[in-house]
Amino acid sequence: MRKLLIFRRVSLCALCALIFSGAAFGVGRQDMKRLGVFISNFTETGLFNFDIRAENTDDGLLHLGMPENVTELARFGIIHNYINNESRIRKCRDKNCESGPLVIDKKFVAESVSKYFGLELEAMDLDAIVDDVTAEFLYDGRLFHFDPESFTDPDNDAVYYAEVQDVDDAGRYTAVSGYVYDSMKTTRRRGNFSAMVIPSEWKGKSSWLIIRITTDWEDD
Repeated sequence: MRKLLIFRRVSLCALCALIFSGAAFGVGRQDMKRLGVFISNFTETGLFNFDIRAENTDDGLLHLGMPENVTELARFGIIHNYINNESRIRKCRDKNCESGPLVIDKKFVAESVSKYFGLELEAMDLDAIVDDVTAEFLYDGRLFHFDPESFTDPDNDAVYYAEVQDVDDAGRYTAVSGYVYDSMKTTRRRGNFSAMVIPSEWKGKSSWLIIRITTDWEDD
């Protein structure tokens, strides 16, 4: 199930601070909060069931490492930056801007994909986006042109964030689980997620790379 959303420029740190159930065994309070923010980077962009495999398997997940899913990676990079990095978004300078009123440079989209997935967007065939009828944006070889309204669902104005409840450090990988909550009512749990991450470093600061997320939604 893929939930679409309407985007709002909201501080994830502030939202995650609204609900906190305590630190997991062996994991500090701040790391629990940071992991919640990290997972929320995916849920707020509508990614709830995926992994980074480069081959297809019949498991119902979106495999973002597969070449044919490059559009999904680019979509994540565009939406993530639109929500969290306003300074990277510019107005379209084309005469009619038929492909959308806003643009973002490819390098910023690629940077976000590398930071969160450990995948190199520019090593993939970005021309495939041009032929992808599901793409809500245009790639011109340097910029992504988009209309933020094309990413929204008029029947659902909620954004979804993750609250981490349990962390299990087991060697190289870290298992993270918790629930997804609704930005319209932060006390309402909409589903439970399980994720696998790997510790990493980004620009000298400790972070994680996502390996997999699955979400079980509660009945509305």
